Amino acid sequence: MSTFSEQLKKARIAAGYTVREAIEAFHQQSIDISEKTLYGWERGIRTPDADVFLRLCRIYQIESLSDFMEGNQKPVTTEIERKYASLDDHGRRLVSLVLEEEFERVHPVVKLNPRAKSAERKTPEKRKMAELWVSEQSAAAGTGTILDGDSFIKQSVPADLLVSGTSFGVPVSGDSMEPRYFDGDILLVSKQQMPSVGEIGVFLLDGKGYVKQRGTKELISLNTKYEPIPMDNDTRCFGKVIGVIRSDELM
Repeated sequence: MSTFSEQLKKARIAAGYTVREAIEAFHQQSIDISEKTLYGWERGIRTPDADVFLRLCRIYQIESLSDFMEGNQKPVTTEIERKYASLDDHGRRLVSLVLEEEFERVHPVVKLNPRAKSAERKTPEKRKMAELWVSEQSAAAGTGTILDGDSFIKQSVPADLLVSGTSFGVPVSGDSMEPRYFDGDILLVSKQQMPSVGEIGVFLLDGKGYVKQRGTKELISLNTKYEPIPMDNDTRCFGKVIGVIRSDELM
């Protein structure tokens, strides 16, 4: 059996939500949470309280807690179903009322137009994509990986996720920068900007690449289980981290 946090993530995906879309749905239900909080739930770092979880079940269309823990929740297959699931009781009553009246008005007179039905199911408009130069080698959010800066490939990413001023992307490897960055995320780096003390950058030290917070004399992990790494005169900075594309946003 999967853990509670794993089932939360599966339920979100089954409901057809990206992380950003789920946050928006929570806000519509007066659940004020951040992206960091949702990632915390899905990684077992924290759990929602009982009231929030009950409203989360409505948003994700979780009808049975036993099915939820067994991973048997049914996927939401259409945009209309997903929007309907996010409504409160008042909104659902209004939709049902309008639907019933319109059905009684149209059904006795004309048959359902197959073309109109097909149009309702039309595939959503394609998301605009952009090309990003991404390092084939990751920067370690851990103990360090080799990063020579010479091996990059073009990768298509959603254009709306890019940040102005991005020079290239670097995949994250490890957990030393949690809870801000996670393994598999792609960091957006500006080589025109260098991180000040307290800011995050991508560094080269002893032939290994790191994503760390810059200290006065050391590279600092946000995960407290990792010790700071002393910098020396040969420490090189590739640039400042100005954004991130989460791994599940590339699905």
